[in-house]
Amino acid sequence: MILFKKEIKFEKIVWVSIKCCIFACMEQVSGFYFPPSETTSAQFSNMTEISASGFNILIRAKRDGRWWILKALAPAVRNSEVYQSLLQKEFDIMKHVQHPGVAEVMGIEEVDGYGKCLVMEWIDGVTLEEWLQQHHSKAERVHIANQLLVVLEFVHDMQVVHRDLKPSNMMVTRNGSVLKLIDFGLADADSYAILKEPAGTDGYVSPEQQKGGPTDVRNDIYSVGVILDKMKLNFSYRLGLKRCLRPLEERYPNMTAMRQHIHSLHRNLLAFWISSGILAACTTGVVVYNKVNEPPRGYDVVAEFKIGNLAYKSWGGGVVSVRAANSKDSCIEVPKTVNFQGMTYKIDEIEKKAFADQPDLRKLVLPDTKFHVMKQMVENSPNLHSICFRSALPPVIGNAIWKTRIQDVFSDSDFKRVILYVPKGSFDAYRNSAWNQFENIIEYEL
Repeated sequence: MILFKKEIKFEKIVWVSIKCCIFACMEQVSGFYFPPSETTSAQFSNMTEISASGFNILIRAKRDGRWWILKALAPAVRNSEVYQSLLQKEFDIMKHVQHPGVAEVMGIEEVDGYGKCLVMEWIDGVTLEEWLQQHHSKAERVHIANQLLVVLEFVHDMQVVHRDLKPSNMMVTRNGSVLKLIDFGLADADSYAILKEPAGTDGYVSPEQQKGGPTDVRNDIYSVGVILDKMKLNFSYRLGLKRCLRPLEERYPNMTAMRQHIHSLHRNLLAFWISSGILAACTTGVVVYNKVNEPPRGYDVVAEFKIGNLAYKSWGGGVVSVRAANSKDSCIEVPKTVNFQGMTYKIDEIEKKAFADQPDLRKLVLPDTKFHVMKQMVENSPNLHSICFRSALPPVIGNAIWKTRIQDVFSDSDFKRVILYVPKGSFDAYRNSAWNQFENIIEYEL
């Protein structure tokens, strides 16, 4: 990494890296924007330095018949406690976010001639920057983009913000075209109280980070937008990436929302073109535009299962949406969490028409957690008499992608007929929210 400070003596640069604003040079190296399990290794052989910039050196080395990458500190900062802490922080974070889309780190070892080094898997491939300079089909580029969104969603779910996303910090393997994040040197996590200065690479870092704003997953989402723009993807991605580049408050709130939106855009556009082709073939002369406000989100479902009288879907991130699995129950209780195949999922959303067309349904019990309710939740369930809320905070109407009014969730007859039972002490919270459309709100003892 080269610290962005022209015509200044080297011994001052190290001080500047900690005390002052640093930028990335022409080679797209990274740096802080503001003052910025250890063992002795067995013998490595065939050691070759393959990259050196700023305070890092990358060495390709062999041990036990296998190739490795060693990440060492440059000689000038090798004994610096600050830079050693930075190396340790990178190891801890990479160990924490073990995922097929993240380069595997084995440990920190003392290596002759280089001091403490990160020992990481050797990835036989090219950087995404190099990969994009080659000819690849649009389908191949979309495949890589999808992997980027999936791994970043996982990283964020592990409470880690990368802070230095760019094509040169990603590898694409030669066999299988698997994308891997390879550099977490500037990453940050809530559990760390050190080295939290804003960081990144000029051209990819978000505007608020350049101004010293706090670390936020939306910083990464901005960088993703820049990368996707360079990948020349399909129309749905191009529409989605525009939101990534908006001001902080207008961006996607998280990667899950971004993935869902891009996938729904893809489905809408596909349906539109298919419909257009059918209409043209039939020569009806009628142009039909069917705007799907809330298309089925069956695209890229990572888990779908039934437990008891409820059906669940997950698009990743450890959360699920829920709906009734049958139309025979008089009382349905939605749990706070659900376990499936060793994974615990949190209830995040009551799906569109989740409890619709339930002639026998009389009572709903909703969980003590923050969740979203979607359109027509109890449509054509005329005998529903009460909804019991476990949470003192009213559920959210709609979500970040699908804006919804409570009038779209319930009908006028629902507002008059259905009684809301809310925990003692929460009457005002419900009465001062969109849920005040209901005529009858009654507190109960938990």
